[in-house]
Amino acid sequence: MTSFDIPEALVRAEIDAAALRENAAVLAKRLAPARLKCVVKANAYGHGVDLVAPVLFAAGWREFCVATIPEALQLRTLLGPDAEILAWLYGPTTDLDEAVRAGIQLGVSTVESLDRLVDAARRTGATARIHLKIDTGLGRNGLSPEALVRAFDWLRSYDEDRLAAGHSGGTDDSGPTAGIRIVGIMSHFAVADEPERPETAAQAAVFSSAHGQLRAVLDAADGRLGESDALDVHIANSPGALTLGPCPGTSARVGLSLYGLSPLEDGDAAALGLRPAMRLVSTVINLKDIPAGHGASYGLTFTAATDTRFALVPGGYGDGLPRAASNRAEVAIRGRRYPVVGRIAMDQMIIDIGSGNTEVAIGDEVVIFGPGGPSAAEWGTWADTINYEIVTQLSARVDRRLMSGGHR
Repeated sequence: MTSFDIPEALVRAEIDAAALRENAAVLAKRLAPARLKCVVKANAYGHGVDLVAPVLFAAGWREFCVATIPEALQLRTLLGPDAEILAWLYGPTTDLDEAVRAGIQLGVSTVESLDRLVDAARRTGATARIHLKIDTGLGRNGLSPEALVRAFDWLRSYDEDRLAAGHSGGTDDSGPTAGIRIVGIMSHFAVADEPERPETAAQAAVFSSAHGQLRAVLDAADGRLGESDALDVHIANSPGALTLGPCPGTSARVGLSLYGLSPLEDGDAAALGLRPAMRLVSTVINLKDIPAGHGASYGLTFTAATDTRFALVPGGYGDGLPRAASNRAEVAIRGRRYPVVGRIAMDQMIIDIGSGNTEVAIGDEVVIFGPGGPSAAEWGTWADTINYEIVTQLSARVDRRLMSGGHR
């Protein structure tokens, strides 16, 4: 069998370990006394969970959140048993056994999920630790007011059945009587990135009421279902963590801001004390002089008005760059911005560097976004989307590298 040395990838995402650590520290200080939960779903917002999560864990952070159970199990393998991992997105046929066995905490958005988690606990002999997820107005996943009433009735009945069967419902994590234990209550703000909107306060009020009702259920069960005073209470996301003071609840699930990006429409990450952790770079691989009237890329949506010079740069929608940014985006070469002209193709894009430009050379580094170039937010504007999408949609073809010494 022949082995090959794999050449350096043409498009690279450099991940600054120091920026990750600093951002986490800044956010934790801002949230205190609430705790920071590091959200590393969607491959750590495109930054590479295998790079990001170990850096944060080594820096002392122990609470992590992802969306799906496969993400949670991957994270357990990466970080080991000492990480506290929460996941909340699964379907009616998703196998929950491995998550319960691995000690993954799970959000519960339907009453039916409670039955399934009890069954998983019985099969695995492990306690299923759950966070009731409340729909306070976002309209996505979560228990509606009617479903929450049914969930509380279910919990009371479950407690009565266990008592009748002679189970104390104590805090043992495993064994033949292992069942469910409520360790948290959660929700999600819809418009916390717009501080003037009244819906955030309305959501907080609904959440506070649900929290109070849950405490009453737990207290009536005398601790058999969970300790009301020990509940992990969390509703704030990155926008909520940055715009609300004090932060509501005992913890906040922070994603985008952890990576040094602002979730606020008019927000400046630097003003928030955050540094972008990702720098997406490529290389000039060809230069050619172009006469006036010459087109660029598919559809010839750009025509050179005068004689100019094109630089060819690897990087296209196959790497996750948005085609919608064609003829609008910019990149940086040797500290100077240049426009992307013509349609962004699957693998490459054309940069107009201007007639007679002798500064740019083949082999020069191109900063697509990040320190030293445009921001992910600018790319979001050029593509009529948001910075969240720009970083998370980067494909597997992009080589992600951890930079211990920071960006150049």
